[in-house]
Amino acid sequence: MYCMFTDRAKKTDFKKATIKEWEKAVQSSLKNASLKGLYTDTYEGIQLSPLYTQNQIDYERIDQYPGEGNFLRGFFPPGKKSGWRIAQKLKEDDWNKLKHQIKSSLQRGQDTVAFDPLRLEKLDDVSFKELNDFIALDQIPLLIFSDSRRFDIIAQNLLAENIKVSGAVAADIVSAELAEGFIVAPDCEQMEDWISQIKLLDLQFPHLRTVMVDTKPYKEAGAKVIQELGVSLALAVFYIEQMKKAGWTPAKTASKLIFRFSIGSDFFIELSKFRAFRVLWKTIADAYGLPEGKQAVPVSAETANLTKSVLDPYVNMLRAGNEAFAGILGGVDYLHVGSFDELSGHSTDFSKRIARNAQLLLKEESFLDRVIDPAGGSYFIEALTSNLVNEGWNFFQEIDKKEGIIEVLREGWLQGKIKENAADQLKDMETRKRSAVGVNVYAMGNEQVRYPKTGSTTRLDAEGKLKLDPLQHVRLAEKFERFRQRSSQLSLKGKTPTIRLICLGELKAYKPYADFVSGVLASAGIQAVWSDSFKDLKHIKRYMLESPEKDFCLCGPQSLYAEFAADIGCWVKESLPNVHLDIAGSITEEELASFQIDGTFYSGQNIVEKLNDILNRWEADLNG
Repeated sequence: MYCMFTDRAKKTDFKKATIKEWEKAVQSSLKNASLKGLYTDTYEGIQLSPLYTQNQIDYERIDQYPGEGNFLRGFFPPGKKSGWRIAQKLKEDDWNKLKHQIKSSLQRGQDTVAFDPLRLEKLDDVSFKELNDFIALDQIPLLIFSDSRRFDIIAQNLLAENIKVSGAVAADIVSAELAEGFIVAPDCEQMEDWISQIKLLDLQFPHLRTVMVDTKPYKEAGAKVIQELGVSLALAVFYIEQMKKAGWTPAKTASKLIFRFSIGSDFFIELSKFRAFRVLWKTIADAYGLPEGKQAVPVSAETANLTKSVLDPYVNMLRAGNEAFAGILGGVDYLHVGSFDELSGHSTDFSKRIARNAQLLLKEESFLDRVIDPAGGSYFIEALTSNLVNEGWNFFQEIDKKEGIIEVLREGWLQGKIKENAADQLKDMETRKRSAVGVNVYAMGNEQVRYPKTGSTTRLDAEGKLKLDPLQHVRLAEKFERFRQRSSQLSLKGKTPTIRLICLGELKAYKPYADFVSGVLASAGIQAVWSDSFKDLKHIKRYMLESPEKDFCLCGPQSLYAEFAADIGCWVKESLPNVHLDIAGSITEEELASFQIDGTFYSGQNIVEKLNDILNRWEADLNG
């Protein structure tokens, strides 16, 4: 029987389906609705198609093997590079504690010495000789990124030691203080000091990468992927040109570069970003005449704080895992996965272990370090990569036409472009066009939240720096976090944030409306109390009169709104003037006025504005 079925299957011919046949089948499943709804517009201005075919691929631009062509599939040929390095960035305020953490992490799977110098209280205590006593620093690379001031201290500490090191100890002197509204002037003394340090480090540590091209500040401020790509090239060109003035060839400067990216939540775009970057960098390398075999540059990546929240923090594990997976498939060289409670200001040993193990799982159990460019060949990925290459190059050219990265920052043009995109992302969060689980959808309104500490920022030395429009970091969840804090404060003052839902008709009729309103309210920590099912006006009036709360929302089908809403609204205005009454559903302003109802909850609404109005009203009532 089995053999008969196998033989029949082998002889079966499958008719090749055409695009027209696919469209007809899809049209049927959509009940003849338009196919336009299947196309998605991204923040990059790229429209994603529901179907990709070989006709959308330019095969002449796709490398067959890594280490050749335009580096689309990787900088190195098979066998020369194996996977990525686990570079969990350790954060401690005391050097002795940090040493212990480094040793412990290396014993538990980490293979890079990575730490955050901004967290150390006494940076002078850092001793690379002490590290070298129990770590072979010439074999296990360093990955230390800092601002220019701390870079200077670390460089001096390193230069004082007679040891061999590899990896990167680097700073992006242009981008480090953008959040505070400063960049270093190209011809100032601080820039000259930085160049001197770079040259001294090169003499003693010729294989150490010391010039960082850091796109993280731009990503964390809300930049599009094409903006990240354009900025990365513009920064690299700036450093190459700056070092040319100091006597270095472009090839020499390129040998010192390391690029850092943040990884966002849009899986396929983020994956394609790293593939597109290699193609774009190849164009820059060729333009500067970098010799073959010397064009590869390392890429370090970190999961983004932009997408994370202190609300329902365990979901951050899933977000970070998704982002790490995208970075690995894209071909990064170093990877840091943020711990799920990082935003609270103090990561636990458990959270740090889970973050590290996310990488170990992808390496040891999924074997992703054994596959080169696993997403390569996908029609979708190849088309998307090509789009990002074109749009990223166009954005770089815009910067170049405006005389480079320093000028577009000085004018505020780049900050304006990034802030526009950040505003679009925030608006999509506020209207729930963009979802964040545990934040604006599926929120746990009664959870105990550990909010981040808000400390004073360090005063910066502005001497020799250009003052400009700051590019501050944003997080998409911040407004909802503040709502939860405000609700918590109301509870502490005796006002439990509660709205009673008046449920009209049968359960199956009112449940979708009540579920929707409850979900919106939960995102601000407001409790929705459902009534029993009401079918007459008398019981509704009694319920409202006996309720201690003064906020209500009608939930039910349009047919019952037509029957009850106007009568309820009129009675509330006359008998309960201090009561606020909303209604669930897409109700026009004219209908609201005729119903004499105060407001509405509906899909596509800006729920931040709605929730802010509710909390403002309660806070005003509480404060008299």
